[in-house]
Amino acid sequence: MRMLYMKLLKISLVTLSCAFLMSCENPEGIENDIQIRDYSNIFSPLPSKSVYPNNNPYNDTKEQLGEFLFWDPILSGDQNTSCASCHHPDLGWADGRSFSIGSDGIGLGPARYGFEITAIHSPTIMNVAFTGTANNETSSDFVSGGYFWDLRENTLEDQALGPIKNPVEMLGYNISAQEIMAKIVARLQGIPKYVELFEQAFAVSNAINSANIVKALATFERKITSPNTRFDRFLSGEQTLFSQQEIIGLNTFIDGGCTRCHMGPMLSDNLLHVGEAIIGEDVVRTPTLRNISYTAPYMHDGSRARLIDAIADYENRGDIEVNIGDDDFREIEAFLKTLNTDDFYRGIPDTVPSGLTVGGDIH
Repeated sequence: MRMLYMKLLKISLVTLSCAFLMSCENPEGIENDIQIRDYSNIFSPLPSKSVYPNNNPYNDTKEQLGEFLFWDPILSGDQNTSCASCHHPDLGWADGRSFSIGSDGIGLGPARYGFEITAIHSPTIMNVAFTGTANNETSSDFVSGGYFWDLRENTLEDQALGPIKNPVEMLGYNISAQEIMAKIVARLQGIPKYVELFEQAFAVSNAINSANIVKALATFERKITSPNTRFDRFLSGEQTLFSQQEIIGLNTFIDGGCTRCHMGPMLSDNLLHVGEAIIGEDVVRTPTLRNISYTAPYMHDGSRARLIDAIADYENRGDIEVNIGDDDFREIEAFLKTLNTDDFYRGIPDTVPSGLTVGGDIH
């Protein structure tokens, strides 16, 4: 009896072992999901250094000047709002709001209050140096643009003028858009430190003018980059950095159709997709997905508080040729988080040359 029992036990263990091994085999089609592929025709690492246009070459003083101007509310109509009011390093160089509060706002981020509310979500300015960069494009080939959600400006320098002349954002209602730049120039000319910095940055006397103001701002903004993420290192050959879930997420991101719009070093084609808006009828450019965990809320209207909810908006969207289901969301989210890095510039000056409150009414 004992021998029969042992024989049956042995048979049972063998049967269970076979069943376990069979259950561990990848079902048909899944095995490909965990295979590392050649991704070079879809993505490329973010360049390690920013690109500066020929008509606005880099120098240290210009970057420092641009940083002061970025934080100085002297650029606003009522001298109470700065670029940092809506693009703050503590909030991923955005503002953490669905819609920004501009020229009459007080406070920072979700706690900011006021009546002048923008019509669209403020995007991050991280990596704007590479906006419009194509896959594997070299610095010598690079042509920037476009900027804003509707691509209405072709250069970062031109973009910098937009908020200054917008009454909702920085201008306010006590001076016109036609008058504001002359007013700002006059203000800056009355501050010796700014006169000195402009002359050093542009190597000419009487250097304070509208064109040089936006050149300095753009030079500073090109400093704010986030290269060398795990994704960049993965693309450069460090393929052991990705977990199995992240590889599945990457491959699903591709196979599901997400790379129709999100590709290249910025994971954005930087194009308008007419008739393909995810929410509402607005037609907007494809945003970057870099450092995405720092830039909530999501979508152009800031209507999705969590990344997983933004991904879910694309479930089986046959109208835009995206085919992902709820079983894919966590894997795609895991992949997108490989685009994060803590290694980006977060500096805030202690003072600005005007003597006004750094950042304006954000405290």
